[in-house]
Amino acid sequence: MTLSSTSDRILTRDFVLHFISYFLMSNAFYFLLPTLPVYAVNALGASNNQVGYIIGVYALAALLIRPFCGYALDAFGRRTVYLWALVLFAILLGLYHFTFTFLILLVVRIFHGFAWGMITTGGSTIAADLIPEKKRGEGIGYFGLAMTFSMAIAPYLGDVIMGDDNFNNLFNISFGFGLGALALALFVKVPKIKTGDTKLNLKKMYDKRVTRIAIVMATAAFPYAGIIAFIMIFAEQVGIPSIRVLFFTVDPSAFFIFFALGVAVVRLLVGKIMDRKGPTRIVFIGLTVTIAGLLMLRYVDTFWPFMISGVLVGMGNGLIMPTVQTMALNIVPEESRGAANATFFSAIDLGIGAGSIVLGYLAESLGIGMMFFVCGLILLFPLAYYFLFVRKHYYRQLEILRVEQSNA
Repeated sequence: MTLSSTSDRILTRDFVLHFISYFLMSNAFYFLLPTLPVYAVNALGASNNQVGYIIGVYALAALLIRPFCGYALDAFGRRTVYLWALVLFAILLGLYHFTFTFLILLVVRIFHGFAWGMITTGGSTIAADLIPEKKRGEGIGYFGLAMTFSMAIAPYLGDVIMGDDNFNNLFNISFGFGLGALALALFVKVPKIKTGDTKLNLKKMYDKRVTRIAIVMATAAFPYAGIIAFIMIFAEQVGIPSIRVLFFTVDPSAFFIFFALGVAVVRLLVGKIMDRKGPTRIVFIGLTVTIAGLLMLRYVDTFWPFMISGVLVGMGNGLIMPTVQTMALNIVPEESRGAANATFFSAIDLGIGAGSIVLGYLAESLGIGMMFFVCGLILLFPLAYYFLFVRKHYYRQLEILRVEQSNA
């Protein structure tokens, strides 16, 4: 019996501890995400297309490891796999001190991508196990706030910590947050869900029921790679100014705060709507709002329009990601959640990894502003694909699972 089946409460002790641990880990990640491109350019002399590779190899490494992680989570249990991934993640944070060349940086990023893929797959699967089934959409929406809050504060703080190329402080603080995440994770009581069947095969690594949902997520994530890799470089190129708000000077890196505010506002509501009304309206609104934000970026050169585009893209992300993930988890039994989550997150990695590399070349040839415009157009594909191939498939798979469970 899982812990989630014994209570209708979402905010249990273990859920909260897991949330905080995941939040610390996410901060360690987001401290580095917008600042490593600056490190690569200023300290290692990288070009724009090389910056794309920094993000791309990380995401593609996570993509490669996720199927094996999903298999391990389901076969051996969640806790052991997750804790070992956190250990590896923390160690690799410390190794950024030794990335003296661009090649070494890429190698560390590859291994860090492996750890990230294991942590995010395992962490989300554990969260799903801790959430009551009837409140899965709501609970996943709440758990996603750990990443959202990190997205709000960590990129900005990372930029502040880095200051005038103070990369040693940046790497030290990221390492400390990684250790804190590991320490808290040791105290989380994880439900003992495992098949015990350790024979490796494709069905345990990849859940084909989630394929159509994963295609939506992969294509939706593709443009997000442009935000991750190029938004700060874009702000500098077009001359987005800092402004004075009361006693504080707010610089363009606040884009991430406004992005995360957009995510947070909708995440507080989207889960309940998903549980009660289903996903279709949410997916439509999420993709439409994201398209608007990306198209807007092509034309901004002042502070507040830049921040408004961040809010719009954030709202779209906050609507799409938890909704599509809940769809993936809703159509599989609990002992297959690891593989389903691995399939879902692999789609994100594929989109971000491929997007980082392709969009890097696009930014080099067309300019970053035009690249964002193209990203908005790309999102028309998952919008059409959802209504043509995903919506009916999702409800059909829900019904098949209900029949299987009632006959078991």
